[in-house]
Amino acid sequence: MEQARPLTIDLDERVSVAMETNGKGCIGFLVQLPGAYVRAPTEKECLSKVQAEVRSYMRWLGLKPPSRVRTAVVQWHQSSLPVEDADSEVLLDADRRKLRREEFDLLTALARHSGKTFVKLYSKVRLKRWVDMDRDRPTFYGRCPRSVQEVYEHVDSSQHYYLSRMNVHTPQGGDFMAVRELCLNRFRLSFVEGTSNMVFRMDEELWTIRKVMRRLIWHDRIHAKAIVRILEKQRRLGLIDGYEDPFKFSKPSLKASTRSSGR
Repeated sequence: MEQARPLTIDLDERVSVAMETNGKGCIGFLVQLPGAYVRAPTEKECLSKVQAEVRSYMRWLGLKPPSRVRTAVVQWHQSSLPVEDADSEVLLDADRRKLRREEFDLLTALARHSGKTFVKLYSKVRLKRWVDMDRDRPTFYGRCPRSVQEVYEHVDSSQHYYLSRMNVHTPQGGDFMAVRELCLNRFRLSFVEGTSNMVFRMDEELWTIRKVMRRLIWHDRIHAKAIVRILEKQRRLGLIDGYEDPFKFSKPSLKASTRSSGR
């Protein structure tokens, strides 16, 4: 079996941020780091979170983050969607660029690594079905997932949504990573060296292959952060001693649990 190459991203101090807002909330997408993002009610608050997101993303990949970060807002998008609830529609200017083979291979590796990390995060949780009632609220996609199990099931099922952006419709269900590989294989079939920047419309939203792959990674991250918040609440309540955070959202000094995983 061919050994996977280490994931590498060249990142200097300058980080480009594409902002999306509806006037009630903001999402900033870090252009050089596919799937990385910051959220807050205002642009200023979003930008204040960029350095922490850069550090966690690079640590997730096993890379050394830059010692300091300079942010530059390179795009603004006025959205009609509930951005304050983490909905997004923006097609980044970067999503429109021609997709070269080395970039496609990197996006594929990142999406695979992200999926494996999400499964690892989930599998290490002991109290998967513990319900955080503070999360009980409506969202644009239904009720907000209240437990780690519900978050996992939402992310698992949403992989089929991203497949549908490529006009591939599959029945729900299946092993998480098997579905992830199905997504990646479909992206590979649609990829054409140097010309895979065709913009297409699906359900009144603009997409490219690069955007679909970026959004898949972003969706993993946004819900992995939700799982970590649930785990942190369990820890504060004394339900667990600690937890593992393979995405590296938490501070490096966080104590990991030694208890066995289970439902």
